[in-house]
Amino acid sequence: MESDDELTALRDAERARDQLAADLVVPPRFDEAIGAAVAFQIATSVVALTVDQTWARSLLPVGVVAFGVVAALQVLRFRRLNGVRVRGFVSRVILGSATTASFGYAVALVSAYVAALRDLWWLVGLAAVAGGVVYVLSGRRWLRAYRREPDRLGPGESALWLALVVVFAVAALVLLVLQR
Repeated sequence: MESDDELTALRDAERARDQLAADLVVPPRFDEAIGAAVAFQIATSVVALTVDQTWARSLLPVGVVAFGVVAALQVLRFRRLNGVRVRGFVSRVILGSATTASFGYAVALVSAYVAALRDLWWLVGLAAVAGGVVYVLSGRRWLRAYRREPDRLGPGESALWLALVVVFAVAALVLLVLQR
């Protein structure tokens, strides 16, 4: 059985966690950076997969690297501003593993790809931007929910699961490029 001192310490720790979660802030222009990086990555992927020229195929890694750089910078800015690492933040908000972000990204990517096949490049841009907006809105929604329930939403996806998803996505892109 736990002593009164242990129970008090546990309650104090839970209150401190809840207060920290309620006080979390994102850096200035965080949403714009993540949304633009996602939109850019979608657009560069679509161009790389639909335009049969060397310069276009080189855009695939450019988009992925650009997203990675922006994501890493935003994680560093968030941690510097808040002074903590928040479990679930990187996977849900930055890497888009929340259901809404993943679904929105997939719909935007497929829509942009189909638009490119039909030479509707204005629609490619619109779909890419829409994908970035949905991604950001999903991240905002998760952060609002986390502030209310950090104990339930703190755990993110396992590193193994995220690694498997990344490997699958890269393999799918490589197969698409090789099939061209």
